[in-house]
Amino acid sequence: MHLFASKMHYRFNYRYYHSSSCSQSAPTSGRPHPPESSMAEPHMKTAGVAQYIRHQDDVPTNAIAPTDDVMTEFKLLKMRRKYRYILFRIEADKVVVDLTAPRSATFKDFDAALPDSDCRYAVYDHEFQTSDSRPSSKLFFVTWIPQNSHPGFKMAYTHAKSAIQSVCEGCFEVSAVIKKEIALGLDITDGNASDSDSEFEDD
Repeated sequence: MHLFASKMHYRFNYRYYHSSSCSQSAPTSGRPHPPESSMAEPHMKTAGVAQYIRHQDDVPTNAIAPTDDVMTEFKLLKMRRKYRYILFRIEADKVVVDLTAPRSATFKDFDAALPDSDCRYAVYDHEFQTSDSRPSSKLFFVTWIPQNSHPGFKMAYTHAKSAIQSVCEGCFEVSAVIKKEIALGLDITDGNASDSDSEFEDD
């Protein structure tokens, strides 16, 4: 009787231990799992930028239109020669004026004002001398889409270009992905890069 009771006690302990150990999942590696909250956190390096870019991509390109200020400032440059250049940018579903430069600004100032990794439109008033030394000028509409800008912005600026060009009429067109292409498009060399020595009268 005592032997039978000992065997039953052994079997009971074995079953209890075996079932308890199997119910606990063994770790798959020697490292503990990180807390659940840390795995759910966004990547802080890109999370904010990506949210802004997705917002821009959600705007249909055919819905992007220039504001009234775009036409007003362009007319001041074209008709009254108030500025050397104007930069425009896309903001949500509008093309807005980014900045204006005085007549004393030069092409070097214009080159420096264009962001290295963001797109812009621009109208530039280039003054120069012809081969027979007569003063002349040309208005250039510049589409600046640098190589390292975001693909979503590249697409938006490409497709919305016709909308702003319909406002900025009468300009020669230059499209550039590197800044050297702008100088080539305007036929600017070291000898005629400065527009500040203008022979035209300012209003």
